[in-house]
Amino acid sequence: MPTMKTSPSVPFELKQLPLPIAIIDNNLEIKECSDFFYTFFGLLKSGKQPISLKDLMGEISKPLSKIGKKPIKEFFTRITNKGEVKWYKLILYPSNTKTLFYAHFDEVTKKKMALDFSLQAERIARIGSWEVDLINHKIFWSEMTRQIHEVPKNYVPDLEKGINFYKEGENRDRIIKVVSEAIEKGTSYDVELIIVTAKGNEKWVRAIGNAEMVNGKASKIFGVFQDIDKTKRESIKYKELTDRMRMAVESSNIGIWDYDIVNNNLVWDDNMYSLYQVKKEDFTGVVQAWESTVHPDDKERSLKAVEDAIVGKKEFNTEFRIKTSDGSIRYIHGRGKVFRDDNDNPIRMIGANTDVSRIKKVDNRLRILLNTTEKQNKSLLNFAHIVSHNLRSHSSNLSMLTGMLLDNTSPDKQQRFLEMIRISSERLDETIVQLNEVIKIQTDDHKNFQWVKVKSILENNLEGINALVEEVMPKIQLEMPDTLKVYAIKPYLSSIFLNLLTNSIKYRDPKRKLRLKITASHEQDETIITFKDNGRGIDLKRHGEKLFGMYKTFHGNKDAKGVGLFISKNQMDSMGAVINVESKVDKGTTFSLHFNNKVSNEG
Repeated sequence: MPTMKTSPSVPFELKQLPLPIAIIDNNLEIKECSDFFYTFFGLLKSGKQPISLKDLMGEISKPLSKIGKKPIKEFFTRITNKGEVKWYKLILYPSNTKTLFYAHFDEVTKKKMALDFSLQAERIARIGSWEVDLINHKIFWSEMTRQIHEVPKNYVPDLEKGINFYKEGENRDRIIKVVSEAIEKGTSYDVELIIVTAKGNEKWVRAIGNAEMVNGKASKIFGVFQDIDKTKRESIKYKELTDRMRMAVESSNIGIWDYDIVNNNLVWDDNMYSLYQVKKEDFTGVVQAWESTVHPDDKERSLKAVEDAIVGKKEFNTEFRIKTSDGSIRYIHGRGKVFRDDNDNPIRMIGANTDVSRIKKVDNRLRILLNTTEKQNKSLLNFAHIVSHNLRSHSSNLSMLTGMLLDNTSPDKQQRFLEMIRISSERLDETIVQLNEVIKIQTDDHKNFQWVKVKSILENNLEGINALVEEVMPKIQLEMPDTLKVYAIKPYLSSIFLNLLTNSIKYRDPKRKLRLKITASHEQDETIITFKDNGRGIDLKRHGEKLFGMYKTFHGNKDAKGVGLFISKNQMDSMGAVINVESKVDKGTTFSLHFNNKVSNEG
């Protein structure tokens, strides 16, 4: 570190100033300075050689090498004695002499970082700024605004040119209207419109503007300009898909029903009422209300089909006739699936009814329509099956807690179970919200990645199955920092954790207390989350190749559906992550989840 020789002629006022100020000569050497200057830069006061601006700044810019009569402002970086990189601002002021200059220094590291973050956010969000000076008739566009319009960096816009970028017709008419109102009335606006760039590309943009009023007149309008083309087109595409799905269901004359077996409560959608020609106010919501509509000759067979499905003999898949309010006969094709709790008790049945009367009465062409409808039913039931796998743990947990609450009369325990039910209900609500996010993710091309706190998700999942934990009393260790995050799709991550947690409990070894250890580690560019239990284990030699297959089960549990690991594997694949397994029979199983820590600027 160069040192500077002090001069005894330094004015007392300059030495005592609590600011980093120095006097510079034409050779950019520091002749005199304040005492605070040394502290500010961490320099020694002793030494023979004077210090220069080059020693402080490294490179000397052209403006500094041509120092003259005007003040000069420069920014430079410097590494401190502690190895920190800091940004400084230098302002040179000419003195009364032609050979000496006053130099004032200021540290601007935080301001520079904030500016960098702001520019980075602008680039990522593709947001530019603009301003129109209505008095001097000048217009300013930021660099990002020029990029969005696909014009050169030296492009000079004006208000008319800017408006003419908007697509001719309703888009241009709309921007002219809102800008005119802003100028005349001082109103703000926020609109989404289409522009045609300088290269001829149509692009969706969001234009936000505000007016600055002086004495009742607009002196300028200003605002931001954002490129929303990708998200807007995806939103339009999603709406089109949703409308098509709605139209497909309505045109196929499908009614959806949900039967709460425990409480004998039957819920119909609007199509069901139309299908059966029943008014909502006349429907009591019990199975007997549906039975009353079934043709007498088909009632016994239909009820038998429902009973067979509930006891597990076969799925509900039958045809029957109904008598409508006007006395006409309709043929109904009904399909349904029964969902059970962890004890294999039937709790819910969801299905669809389709009016197949025309198929029964006309030629083979309409029978093809029936096949198409059945395929649509299968798609709906497959969706319901996947949804049920995510919700089954929560519904089973609430059912268990309700049983515990009813079986215990102690006020303290009842209060505890009520609190557990509240927490479990909140986790169920979060899961339902996440299922909605899953639908968004499917239409957003998996752009819902975010940094997710691992421990928080695990704790929420454990709260969601608190009844199961209360019953089994496993020893569960979460060994990871509270701040640990992975870059993932949150609903997928929650679903995977829930499946691994419930699998460890479900397939525990009844001969010993379940121990589940969940750890996390960093290895090179990835984070690894490990679930290690001492359960029954899996024979990987026999089942390894089909471990993650659909409908594959390995322990003979009655409630095993064989979809949990299949869904988890697919969700890991969707996130570009890897799931591995190590297992030994009667020893336990270890699942390891590998997440990449390298995230691109677009990620």
